[in-house]
Formats: sequence, C-alpha cells, structure tokens
Amino acid sequence: MTNLIFHHDAPRLPLVTPGVIPVLMYGAGPPRRRTGSIGGAVRSAVRRLGVRVPERAHDLLTVAMAVTAADTFANRETVEGQREAADGWTRDLRLRIPLENPAPWQPLRPLLEEALHFLSGDLWTLEFLPDGPLRPVPLRRGARTKLHGHDSVCLFSGGLDSAVGALDLLAAGRRPILVSHSYRGDAEKQEWIWGRLPTKVSRFAANAHPVSDLGHLNDVQMRTRSFNFLAYGALVAATLAQRGVAREPVDLIVPENGLIALNPPLTARRIGALSTRTTHPYFLGLVQRLFDELGLPVRITNPYAMKTKGEMLRECVDQATLAAIAHETVSCGKWKRTGKQCGKCVPCLIRRASFHAAGMQDPTPYEPYNQDLAAVLPREEAADDLMALVLAAKRLPTTDIGRWVGRTGPLPTDLDKRGGLLDVAHRGMAEVRAYLSSIGLIT
Repeated sequence: MTNLIFHHDAPRLPLVTPGVIPVLMYGAGPPRRRTGSIGGAVRSAVRRLGVRVPERAHDLLTVAMAVTAADTFANRETVEGQREAADGWTRDLRLRIPLENPAPWQPLRPLLEEALHFLSGDLWTLEFLPDGPLRPVPLRRGARTKLHGHDSVCLFSGGLDSAVGALDLLAAGRRPILVSHSYRGDAEKQEWIWGRLPTKVSRFAANAHPVSDLGHLNDVQMRTRSFNFLAYGALVAATLAQRGVAREPVDLIVPENGLIALNPPLTARRIGALSTRTTHPYFLGLVQRLFDELGLPVRITNPYAMKTKGEMLRECVDQATLAAIAHETVSCGKWKRTGKQCGKCVPCLIRRASFHAAGMQDPTPYEPYNQDLAAVLPREEAADDLMALVLAAKRLPTTDIGRWVGRTGPLPTDLDKRGGLLDVAHRGMAEVRAYLSSIGLIT
C-alpha cells in the first residue's frame, strides 16, 4: 500500500517515510525535503482564463492533479525500496486530498474509485478533506484565454484524430476552445498545428509537470492521463457555462476513432497491462456520471466512436488543411525518445493503415529503419507490436468480435449501440489487415 498525502502548503506536509509520499499541490519550482510537486503551471493556465472558475470544476482539477501525481510517483515496481505491486502491476493507492469544498465529493467516492480502477488497473482509495487550495485569482492583465465567441471544448492532443476533430468542428461552424496537455515536445506540435487551422480559436494548454525528489524512478505508464485531460476540458467547459458564453450543457468533445477507443487486446497477454482504456466508452460513461452528480453542465461526446481512423481521414471535411498538417500530427507514444515516430508500435501501425484505407499518401517521417515493415518483422526485439497486429489480423475472419471487444471492458446493453461498437472494431481491424496484406505481411 502507498499513501499519498497532498497539501498546497509545504510546511503542512509530512516527511517521506516508507509507504508515504508527500506531494505539494500546485507547487511552483522543484520539490523540497524529498517530496513530490505538481500543478504549478496548471494554476497559471487557470489564472489566464481571466475569470473565477466554478468551485466544483476547480476541485475536480485538484483531484485530477492528485491522481496524476499518484500515478506518476508510485512506481509499479518499487516505492522507497519496497516492492509495491505483488504482481508487478496492481498498486494499492490511498490518497488524502484537501478540497475547497469536499462535501459534494463524499458520496461520489465509490464511483470515482471504480472509474480509476477501470482506467489504470490499480486499487484506489480516496479521502476528501477540507482546507484545500482556493481557486486562483484571475489574471487581469497580459495574455488571457479568450472565452467569448466559443461554444464548446475539444481535446487537442496534437494527434491525427484530434486534428480531424478540430477541422470538422470548424467546418461545421462550431467554435471550440482547444484544450491540451502541453508536455515537452507535444506543445511544439500542438502550437504548430493550431497556428495552421483555418479559423482562429482559443486554446487552453497546461502542463501538470509532476516532479519529485523521492529517491526512486517515476512510473512511465501514465494510465490516468486521460482523466487529467478530461478535467482540464471540464474546467473550461464549466467556465463557459458559468459565464453564459455557451449553451448548457457545454459539449466536451473527445475525438478518438472507435478501434483505438475500444482498444481490444491483440493477444491474450495484452488483456491487462498492455491494453489502455483512456477513451473507452465505459470509462467516459463513468466520468459523465461523475460530472452529472457534481452538477457540472458538461456533456462528453466522441463523434467518432463509430468510425475507424481511415474513415475519419477519408471523410474529413477540410481535406486541404488536413493534407497540409497531417505530417506534423503525432500518433506514436515513443516519439519523444528520438523526435521521430517509430512507425512500428500499435498506434503507428493503425495510423499507417488508416492512410492506406483512406487512399491517401502517408506523409509521416517515420524512423528510417522502420519504414520497411517486412524488415522489422525478423527483428524479434523490435517486432512485438507488429507481430501482435499480424496475428490479430490473421485471426480476424474467425474472431468472435463480441467476445474479443468485451475483454477490454463492459459494452452498452442497448443492442444498436453495442452492435455499432462491435462493427467499428471489426472494420478498424479490417483496415489493418488490408494494409498488412498490401505490404506482403499477410497472405
């Protein structure tokens, strides 16, 4: 078990001891006394909204910061020299989080703990306490995020799906504020793409920036990143509603193709640790319930839940802008290591398949030694994802789609919705199969 103690006042944090991690909430600068620190830059981004944000939306942000810190600082292998997870994966995490107003959160603990368990695979116990960080004083001068003239919020990661989502919204006459995680490397891509959109819209970008001096490595999985992302979006959307800028409920748009959102396991061993659930419909449904119970006037929607990535590309309304920016979008989860997309991980392979399915030239500058996937396959140490996709694609004609997709998480009981999700998973994998066949990896 790992206990994470949070506070915004550094002197009130305990000393680090075995099984206890103190974290300075919204701390600025490096941590002191072997503590963790998170959210200093996020607080600055909230100030730039120029208005006092809703209390419950800000407390949601605080909870998300705490979850991100726990997911980062509690290494799955070791904490303070102790083995944290008996199975090398599942952590028992207990968080004490001071909030401005903890009362509305107390009855929602089981719902949030269930959502986080589904998302990360860990055991979460949350304790909400008073004396939390107050909402930051709005910035009155300088560069502020313009709210007026916007009608919605759209998550904007710098990926291909988020670019298509933004382009389709703008083409439909919508005016979303684009919300981004601005991690190092991601920020430059996001800025570049944002600057080339056909219509100028505002952007809320923040970096949680979890840093620590705890004496052990941080965890790199970051399974709960999407909860943090949704909290950013909900804060901006609720602020739009509070100011009367947008009609309630304000749309929080999550542009993600159906296959990646469902992310069914490619092999039996990927059912747990290697199958992320960041935008799975069941998880988004749990978060929507949380928003509703908190009274946040925010509606999560994924307009591409029933589309493959190839269909998103082919049906994008603004093909001219898409062609001009696609090469700078990032799908690869490993690109930060070298500044290039690897071309052989699962997201890269689905990306490559989507261009093939859409009949479009793939302009992505992948790692040169992975351009030829036939040459990657014999390199056993480099071909794990590729081999898993090849095997899954080969099995597709005989796969029980319902059983396969259901392994990642619960599906809707509504037969039409359930059938639509199963069908998009089949079509998405069929795009991968067609691509692998076109380059001779499947006969």
